[in-house]
Amino acid sequence: MKSDSDIRYETLLPFLSEERIQRFDAVLKGRTRHLSVVLENIYQSRNASAVMRSCDGMGIQDVHLIENINPWVYNRGVSKGTPSWLTLHRYRQQPDPTETCIQNLRDRGYRIAVTSPHVDGFNVDDVPIEEPLALVMGTEWKGVSDRLLQQADYHVAIPMHGFAESLNISVAAAIALYELSKRCRELPEHTWGLSETEKNTLRGDWAMHTVRKSELILKRLGVSPETGRPHSLKK
Repeated sequence: MKSDSDIRYETLLPFLSEERIQRFDAVLKGRTRHLSVVLENIYQSRNASAVMRSCDGMGIQDVHLIENINPWVYNRGVSKGTPSWLTLHRYRQQPDPTETCIQNLRDRGYRIAVTSPHVDGFNVDDVPIEEPLALVMGTEWKGVSDRLLQQADYHVAIPMHGFAESLNISVAAAIALYELSKRCRELPEHTWGLSETEKNTLRGDWAMHTVRKSELILKRLGVSPETGRPHSLKK
């Protein structure tokens, strides 16, 4: 049985250029869920958006947002539209966003790696990567909360050789994600690559973002934008 995303994608396929279809396939080959990123209460939305841009560039599909203090606001100028290609996990409606995020990661088999220059642990180039890893970045001034520090399986730092103790969060994320994604791809592809089901789901999502007035097109063709299933057209 075809999934909802399969139906959406097949319905919108005639509206996609061959170049765009090939681009989807090329990007999906490099996408991974073996690595995820958690952004905890980033104060400046442009910093969170810059991290998302790095995630897209490094092929990391999932970004988890904890916003119980500082909400993320979409910044197209910084992110260059990259959030549209990512899977954003937001927990704003949960009574305890931090706990829900942690449990979601644990349920998916992730080890939690918290960035902190003040806690002894691993450098970014030697943190264990064999199991799925979620990298947590905290606020610009205080870093990751004590609660997440206590939940961490690993503490991770970028070696520094100057007077400054830390880097701007977007710079630190780019360096860390480059190193981790490079090491991730040294593992067997079945370890870090997406399944065909996951690829098909993303094709459907990306087609919705690519085709102008995609929701209206689906409705006119008798397909529900929400479920991807056929429905009766209204007269």
